[in-house]
Amino acid sequence: MIYSWHKPVWDQFSKARRQDHLPHALLLSGEEGIAKVELANNMVKSLLCTAPVSKDLINYMPCDSCQACKTYESDANPDYLHIDLLESKQQIGIDQVRLIANFLNYTRSLSQQRVVLLNSADRMNVHAANSLLKSLEEPTQDTVIILISSRPESLLATIKSRCQLLHIPLPTKQQALDWLQKHKPELENPHKTLQIAHGKPLIAADIDNEIINNYEELAGDILDCCLEKKSITELAKKWEKGDIKQLLDWQIIWLQNYLKNAPNISDKHKKIKEKLTTSQKWSLYQALIEQKKLVHTSVNTLMFIENMLLLWLKASRC
Repeated sequence: MIYSWHKPVWDQFSKARRQDHLPHALLLSGEEGIAKVELANNMVKSLLCTAPVSKDLINYMPCDSCQACKTYESDANPDYLHIDLLESKQQIGIDQVRLIANFLNYTRSLSQQRVVLLNSADRMNVHAANSLLKSLEEPTQDTVIILISSRPESLLATIKSRCQLLHIPLPTKQQALDWLQKHKPELENPHKTLQIAHGKPLIAADIDNEIINNYEELAGDILDCCLEKKSITELAKKWEKGDIKQLLDWQIIWLQNYLKNAPNISDKHKKIKEKLTTSQKWSLYQALIEQKKLVHTSVNTLMFIENMLLLWLKASRC
């Protein structure tokens, strides 16, 4: 399945194949929650397929019938290597990436291409990144390496320069709404749910009433923090068991809306917005972006939330 917002990227991919200009390395970038992995998996299967077809005006779709497609579906295709962040690990290590160099020495078995998929490429440690660079510098024939990253700016410039960048855009509001209403018809307020998910339909599909309540409650607590009605320590303990990435993402989007003077914001957000000058909003926005770099590290959750709230308090006092 190709999502509607994937089609421009898939068209680039299929055009390169049709013109025999497919590069040996692709970098799929885009925000989380827009199904980058699903698109990459479709590309992998298409490359492995021995008889790709056109379906619904989309070229080079896998046939689902050949031996290569069947072995891919059963995780047994010998021409395919998948590398991802291991459970409980914060980074992709060199031992994982070294598997690529070994794999590239194999001969093809079923398919015309050997394919490597490296998910969460921005989570490689330095040694792993340097190991990957060697494989990219010496590409082997009939091999495609696909990297997926939500933060391509974190990758080595030398890695990016050896890949063709395919950026997956966020779906339009209508694309996101159409998808969500089709797959979650039971939602009472899909517009509100998409707002909380920042327009990302796959994230919106997982949003329940508890998340909606947390979204509203956090805005109230941020306002109380700015007004100094509640202490940072009290609020940090309250949110200590929350998803810090989600909490941070919500705040970053709020500030984007404040800076854009987005209409139809709640009374709580109007009051927060009024506490900050444009300069303070920009400074706070940039500071929260910096905090986001720490999300995937071994950070102390309580201290992280305290620091996050302190940024709001300092900004509102200036």
